[in-house]
Amino acid sequence: MSNQLPEAFADLEHFVSWGEPTEKLRMARRIGSTMAELTDYYSTMLPRMEAIAVYLDQWDLTDLPDSVKPLLYMGLMYMEAAVCVELFKDPDVPEASPAEKLNVMSEHAERALLA
Repeated sequence: MSNQLPEAFADLEHFVSWGEPTEKLRMARRIGSTMAELTDYYSTMLPRMEAIAVYLDQWDLTDLPDSVKPLLYMGLMYMEAAVCVELFKDPDVPEASPAEKLNVMSEHAERALLA
């Protein structure tokens, strides 16, 4: 184990690579995943999301220590997985323009805020 997460969340360590730092990377991870992978991530993270939110609430977003950013990114990825599992039943938005054609505009602002 690489111990990239706070000790209280060590059980989630095997999912740390899902914590992509930008919306564009999270969207790519979502679209490149199978529904089984997204459902596994979602099911594992769901019961931990309240504890993650409480833990992260110790800091303002702009003051978030680097050591806890992977946990934030994992929570943001949970949101990507949740919409697929709960609504779409698919890694991509059904009956919509393919995600590859979307230009995610928030990446620069998000990176600046969380850098």
